[in-house]
Amino acid sequence: MKYLSILSVFLLHLLWSAEVERLSWSKGLTFLKFLQDEGLPTSLYYNADDYDKKGVEDIQINSNYYVLRDKNSTILQVLIPISEELQIHIYKSNGQYFLEDIPIEYQEKKMNFVTRITSSSVYNDIKNITNSGYVASFFVKTLRNRVNFRHDIHKNSIVAMIYKRKFRLGYPFGGIEFNIALLQTGKTKKYVIRFDNHNYNKYGETIKHNKLIRPLKKGSYWISSRFTKRRWHPILKKYRAHLGVDYASKLGVPIHATADGIVVFAGWSRGYGKTIKIKHRGGYLSLYAHMHKFAKHIKAGRRVKQGEVIGQVGSTGISTGPHVHFGLYKDGIAINPENFVSIKIKSRIAKDKKQEFKEYRDGLIEQLNILVTDFKSGRYITQPYSYDKLVCETTISNIQDEREQVEEPQEFIKDEEINDEVDKYIKEHELHLYIPPDYNELELSEDYLEY
Repeated sequence: MKYLSILSVFLLHLLWSAEVERLSWSKGLTFLKFLQDEGLPTSLYYNADDYDKKGVEDIQINSNYYVLRDKNSTILQVLIPISEELQIHIYKSNGQYFLEDIPIEYQEKKMNFVTRITSSSVYNDIKNITNSGYVASFFVKTLRNRVNFRHDIHKNSIVAMIYKRKFRLGYPFGGIEFNIALLQTGKTKKYVIRFDNHNYNKYGETIKHNKLIRPLKKGSYWISSRFTKRRWHPILKKYRAHLGVDYASKLGVPIHATADGIVVFAGWSRGYGKTIKIKHRGGYLSLYAHMHKFAKHIKAGRRVKQGEVIGQVGSTGISTGPHVHFGLYKDGIAINPENFVSIKIKSRIAKDKKQEFKEYRDGLIEQLNILVTDFKSGRYITQPYSYDKLVCETTISNIQDEREQVEEPQEFIKDEEINDEVDKYIKEHELHLYIPPDYNELELSEDYLEY
């Protein structure tokens, strides 16, 4: 009851006075500069532990973050994503600001679109009906190795896709988890089916092969820390994200480029120390951190070949010993490098997976055929993404929209009456609270909700 009483007070406070802003993390903005610009204490960074300091390195350019202010424009909370699962949470309690990493509240929705090509641009046609350039770009990239866009697509061709998307505070975020994509020209249908983290055609043949190499030669390393977007640390009692793989090795061991690309950054990156970032084809970007030194020829703008030595293993930045932190990003989203490096190229799906694939494929094609049939008969219309207002279906950010309709409480209200109203509101709006695992008593941040 102690938890609910404190929660009730905060909920009532939000009903009448809180304002939330949705902002974009701009290029060149550092976490320290953000704190200074917003008048927040820089001690939030300097007093943070090493893991939290490294976390701010993973804030991506153009990622959306949220600021909650009271009627006097004083910041109450800040939420800045560092992965698809974790976010930096800054909050005010008893006149002081605190920082922690907490899970991101989101909804995952199954979505789809069907449309007919009416122009010379598949991208534009999909963007027009979905109101999402990201979805249109994803579809084009997905079919690129399966379809010749100059010859296979004609006017009146039909394109369709079934996929999943995460929504946070009413807006899509993170990558697309697609199930099946279709191009139909006349009676010819070409499918791309996602199965076991690979793309296949209708017959279970692989469509795209990722042939990346690890940054260190075989036998010269061991994995000291694996990739995770969200993990509860049993000792620190905090959530942690580790958006890469740590390959521990000896000081000075050569580091190799994972694929052909262009160096877009070579310099010091706070917690990551000496760091190199390489941009590759297909929307990939690789990151190599804690390096001892760079190869002499490495600088921004330089082209490198796969396997080329770009530097040496070190322990610069926030590091407990010689290793290279290897990160891999696809369209700005962190992905597990171990799922993409040194993949054996296979022309067809494994025999022991054929039946499972067939059942999965047939189910998806049946769903897609229903959508296409409805589209042709005029019963299906793609619902476009809507960005007109900030609404959250899993948290309480939309409370502010209703505050004008809420009557001011009387001077004396019984605790149980407040608790009943809060309980009712949470159930009706399907809200979720952030409560760390195995908590025994109220922590400072627990009297705040993700708005």
